[in-house]
Amino acid sequence: MTRREMTKFATLAFSMATLFSACAIPEDNGTSTAGVLTETESGHTVAFAIEEDLDHVMVPMSAKKSGTVQFALTKIVDGKTKLMDSATVEYGDYAVFEDITGAYSVVATVTGMDGEKDTLYGADILKRNDVDTVVVGVRKPATLQISTDYKIWENSDSVSVFAKGDTLCITGTLACKQVTKEDIKQGYATLGNIPLFNNGDVAKQIEISNGEDFRAVGVTLNLNAGDTLFVDNVLSIKHLYDIELTLPKSDLFDSLGEYSLDSLIVPIHFWYNSKSYIRSASYYTDKFIDAQKNILLGPRYSRMFAEDSFYAWYVIPKMDSITMLTAFEGDINWDNVPSSYDRIREFVSEPVTDSLLTTRKVFTDSSFALSFWFELDNLEKDGRLFYSGTDSLGFEIRRCEKDSTALCARIYNGIDTVSTDSIEYGKASVIDGKRHHYSFVIHKKHLTIAIDGETVRDTDLKLSTEFFKLEEIYTGSAPAQDVMLYSFGDFIKHKKDKNWTRLKAWLYAFYEMQK
Repeated sequence: MTRREMTKFATLAFSMATLFSACAIPEDNGTSTAGVLTETESGHTVAFAIEEDLDHVMVPMSAKKSGTVQFALTKIVDGKTKLMDSATVEYGDYAVFEDITGAYSVVATVTGMDGEKDTLYGADILKRNDVDTVVVGVRKPATLQISTDYKIWENSDSVSVFAKGDTLCITGTLACKQVTKEDIKQGYATLGNIPLFNNGDVAKQIEISNGEDFRAVGVTLNLNAGDTLFVDNVLSIKHLYDIELTLPKSDLFDSLGEYSLDSLIVPIHFWYNSKSYIRSASYYTDKFIDAQKNILLGPRYSRMFAEDSFYAWYVIPKMDSITMLTAFEGDINWDNVPSSYDRIREFVSEPVTDSLLTTRKVFTDSSFALSFWFELDNLEKDGRLFYSGTDSLGFEIRRCEKDSTALCARIYNGIDTVSTDSIEYGKASVIDGKRHHYSFVIHKKHLTIAIDGETVRDTDLKLSTEFFKLEEIYTGSAPAQDVMLYSFGDFIKHKKDKNWTRLKAWLYAFYEMQK
């Protein structure tokens, strides 16, 4: 990056300092020497200069350019950042402060480089009094998005930290933000133009003030130049890039009266050696959050797509007509991550036949779904793709009894009546040598079968009990690929819903987004 590119940044609004009652900036005396600090003990004189960070290499200030450099000295007084003194000099000059004592911070702001309005920022924390010259590195500032629902523990209770009207400041930086109604609505407040500390220190405290009230929250913010960091009780992450997902169009959504689905399972395509696959040893970027800062659980299940790419499955907590996901890297407090929308039970990408698929209790929440891809040009009379059963309770997905070109499903209901067990559900002529997608769902006592996204059977079942006991599911003689076992919660049929259109729309979108 060139020096010119690195010097295009916005001026530090020192007017923010007026947010502190004790932070009035002393009058500039027109020279490069700042006013004298009011201290009870004798201090010493320190000269301040800047250097620019160009591609992580510090470069001393060059020949004098147009533009100014503003230095501000701050101290922590009663736990709160207090502006002590400031001075503005021309680029290339030194700022001199006299009678400095104790630990302090200095914030440097370079404005108007080569006629540009943008600004570089930097900060240093000085803890000794034996330094006569301080060179502050300046670079692109960082941005912090902090959750307005941030909580801390007090007396075994979870207590919200921020409220509308609070002013948030990063200790030692003069970077501040007043929390607005809009911030509360969107879920986070943004503090911009945060200078980075030069000596390895990190931001460790956020100050919160509202009138006479003041408190502080300890944090550890590892910021880098140009970073946007999001922080809440679960996450401390850096945004990497965004991807956009779009729900397929369907009249089913018109019937629902809303264009959104809960906990939709979607595949995300990753390409090797691209921004969505960042190699660092065996690590690649596979973490996403949505606009509500929900963490997408995954990708525990994936499959190769080609030599240069693969798919990974994610559960989207709330899928709207257009949903933006943000890839990130950083720290997660998994103890606070909800798993209520983690619906995938098993996934097998390779073709499977004549084997035990799972012994897990996939019916434990009275909801079960099996989806897979297949391509068949023939199937023997008793040929099956999947089956499961115990004590006359179970199901089969098999060739229809009297049609060699069709697939059907049978339900064994535990009532032990031959007439019910012999019913064939969802007959479809799909043994035709073409590739098809099949979804088989039993939610509570309701059966839905969808082929290539279209529902072919939708009915209530007469069952002696719900499918709690089923554990072992087997694959038959016909191969199936990308086999997924998953489940639904109450979100699949809202109390206001008069039918199962929401489930039909979910299965349609599930197919369309992976075909």
